[in-house]
Amino acid sequence: MQGYRFFVVAPVHLCAASDFHSSVYNIIISQPKAGFVVVILFLDLFGNLLVCVAIYRYRRLRSVTNYLIGSLAVSDLLVACLSMPFRIYHTLHLMCWDLGLSVCKFWIFVDALCSGASICNLSLIAIDRYLVLSCPFSYREKMRKPRGFIAILAVWLYAFVIASLSLTEPWSPDGFNASFPACAKMDKYYYAFAITMSFFLPLVVLIIAYSMVFKVARKQACLVRRANDSQGHLEYRTETSVVSSFRETQTRENTRKKRRRRKSIVRELKATKTLSIVIGTFIACWAPFFIIMFIVQFCHDCVYNSWLTKEAQMTIGTVFVYVLPLLNSAANPIIYSKFNADFRLAFKDILMSMFRLHRI
Repeated sequence: MQGYRFFVVAPVHLCAASDFHSSVYNIIISQPKAGFVVVILFLDLFGNLLVCVAIYRYRRLRSVTNYLIGSLAVSDLLVACLSMPFRIYHTLHLMCWDLGLSVCKFWIFVDALCSGASICNLSLIAIDRYLVLSCPFSYREKMRKPRGFIAILAVWLYAFVIASLSLTEPWSPDGFNASFPACAKMDKYYYAFAITMSFFLPLVVLIIAYSMVFKVARKQACLVRRANDSQGHLEYRTETSVVSSFRETQTRENTRKKRRRRKSIVRELKATKTLSIVIGTFIACWAPFFIIMFIVQFCHDCVYNSWLTKEAQMTIGTVFVYVLPLLNSAANPIIYSKFNADFRLAFKDILMSMFRLHRI
């Protein structure tokens, strides 16, 4: 289509004629890379479907926080269903694209949508964690389920708008190049805007929110420790004092309320720890990708320079642009099963039910 600056396919023989695409090194490495994507695809599908089914099936998991986790799982599922198959095809064809311009645009759109939705969902989760810990009593009033669903819808609309810009006319005069027929939009100003709005801006929100979360969490942890230290003394005093039956009942009731509050705080602190691991994993997997993408747009020689060997360039591309972003899609269900007891029990129950049905 006129006006688009995409790397799209020339005839297939053009790929075969390219020394870069037909090199033994690329042929040898393409099949393991494609195999890696296939493994991640199945792990992504299986793990994130488990998350969605667990939230739908178990009443205990139907909280606003877990609905946000479910929204994150949906974005990872979309990566597996709509993006990874193209990644496998592209890899097996030695990065040579012969599926046409429309499919290329769709792939770029889906990638932008899912990555943007993921980071925005994580920012929303960080804000939710802050509200839970800073306003434990008024949280349920402030963050009812309808409001949670509206927030999730807003996140997806924001990601959709940013991703849709990939379908617009180019913003910079970069030329069309058919000698390297890969699927990539040639528009550095679009990428600069999209990366800023769909990654760096939500990342700033996420970091600010989670720094406030950790500040509140430390205070709550101190309160829990003080309550634990005073608990033994309180129980001893209750048993040894000669007081009226009314005061005994009142003291015990207050003690039970404090215990429930303490357990609630401890549970939320554990959930915060789990989600901080999810957020840290996302940043570790995606930050190098977006930083490299941003640098390449304005300083191509900084990454692809003569002082870097072809093998070094391939290693950088494979690890930071290929492996880590894909790995993140399958990582979250593993983190939930390891650090969240409610999800772990739900996963076990679902898997046992599947096993029993299979045996029948």
